[in-house]
Amino acid sequence: MNQARRDGECPTQAMEKLYPPCRSACPAHVNVQAYASLISHGRFGEALEVIRRRIPFPSVCGRVCFAPCEDACQRNNVDSPVSIRLLKRVASEAELSLELAAQAEPYPKTRKEKVAVIGAGPAGLTAAFELVKMGYPVTVFERDQKPGGMLRTCLPLYRLPEEVLDADIRYIIDSGVEVKTNVDIGRDLSLGDLWDQGYGAVFVAVGAPENLSLNIEGENLEGVYHALDFLKEAHSEEKPRLEGRVAVIGGGDVAIDSARSAVRLGPDEVTIVYRRQRPEMPAHTKEIDEAEREGVEFEFLASPTRILGEGSVTGLECVRMRLGEPDESGRRRPMPIPGSEFVIPVDFVIEAIGETTDLSFLPEGVKLTSRGAIEADPATCETSMTRLFAGGDVATGPLSVIDAIAAGIRAASAIDLFLRGEDLGALRDEGVEEATWVKDETVIGERPKQEEQLLSVKDRRGNFEEVGLGLTSAQSMMEALRCIHCGPCAECLVDEGFCEHDTPEIDEKACSGCGLCEMCCPFEAINVIESESGRIAKLVEASCKGCGLCAAGCPEKAISMTRLSDDFLVKAAVALE
Repeated sequence: MNQARRDGECPTQAMEKLYPPCRSACPAHVNVQAYASLISHGRFGEALEVIRRRIPFPSVCGRVCFAPCEDACQRNNVDSPVSIRLLKRVASEAELSLELAAQAEPYPKTRKEKVAVIGAGPAGLTAAFELVKMGYPVTVFERDQKPGGMLRTCLPLYRLPEEVLDADIRYIIDSGVEVKTNVDIGRDLSLGDLWDQGYGAVFVAVGAPENLSLNIEGENLEGVYHALDFLKEAHSEEKPRLEGRVAVIGGGDVAIDSARSAVRLGPDEVTIVYRRQRPEMPAHTKEIDEAEREGVEFEFLASPTRILGEGSVTGLECVRMRLGEPDESGRRRPMPIPGSEFVIPVDFVIEAIGETTDLSFLPEGVKLTSRGAIEADPATCETSMTRLFAGGDVATGPLSVIDAIAAGIRAASAIDLFLRGEDLGALRDEGVEEATWVKDETVIGERPKQEEQLLSVKDRRGNFEEVGLGLTSAQSMMEALRCIHCGPCAECLVDEGFCEHDTPEIDEKACSGCGLCEMCCPFEAINVIESESGRIAKLVEASCKGCGLCAAGCPEKAISMTRLSDDFLVKAAVALE
């Protein structure tokens, strides 16, 4: 082991912002390699600590994140990406199974400046969590009865069970965040009241909880829902009963959530009506696939013109569309075909064409974008009003949960600098460069993916039971072994300069020189050479990532690891077969 490793100092620590592709692609820059390494060793609690260094929603993200990290995984060039999202879920479930959830100790209040956060969704709660870790007293104001924002009110229970969300929020509150529910800023308190109460900064994170409307004839008929209202009802104890045929208008994730929720409420048929084609749908591909498996039908290249009926819905009139030149989104612009009107007989219509926000509580002088969002610096969340910050969907329009979490992290950093009287410019200059040590994918051996078990389609009817059943602990360890640790300092287990490498030790007397270790190492860190006593394996320490694959594959047990138990190596050896 070299001197830097013996001293616990990472030899690549100077390259702190050289992130591997997965971490670079994650908006919150979670240290994927670190927690994958820990999970591969069965160290689930420590893996969870690493995840919580960046995000306070490990259980939520382990279920509903759309995982841009997996899209960037180097294994895409060989077989299939590591199930990074599911590894988060396993780490959080290990905590829940031990009844250790929400046992956080409150952080000491070391700063006198108070911070107010408006909105208890993922952006607001993340910012609050980060700020209490810095020592600030933080109060979150939420207009609903419970914190969670649209994670609680609109995300279907089959994707995110309520007790899972509760566990993450409980941890945040136990860490020292004060949450006041049933407080509507604009009705119960004004922004001026918050300034008068001594808050040094306010972060607006109210999301985009309002529905956009088609503004077509028939929207007031009985049986017409706006998507967010429908999802809230489907989330409640008194769920709506849908009979007959249902049309869902839209092609985004909310439309898919609405359609899949509708399927569970008893209709004969659910059809998504979308004005473009399937490749142009902004919804996540896996969600579209699951909707199709559950029986949702699709009517592409169709745009509603009016809703038919007298008193209640009887049909949806649409016009056929053709696709023209690309618009500002990069997708081909849908254009109506004159005289192509047709009617789809339906009993219910759910409009899922987009979301917006109500900013009537803001004072004059706060600049808005052309789309009605708060104009905020994307790096610092600063608005046109001093002391007022904004982030998440209220500033960007509807994005993903991990994007909202990342906005909360940025806002907390900016508010901290602002309250200290320091320049926020450093946040604008901060960059992350993608880097990988694996330049040749041919050195990466194929390794079967551990597949998540899903609730059968027939068992999904009539209930909102969770569809994804996750991975077992054993599966997760095998899946984590698929990580090739392709970035700088792959075994760095925390971000603050502590590096825990586990270098193999080779017993040359026991080594038979068979070369299996050389074959199974994805980093070319072991070479079999000719010596006076015959062929033996030699370690190339500079290339070693400490993954243990060589020790697991050695038939002579000539390679040992400091941190990896014999039981672990046996399991890893089975995975190599």
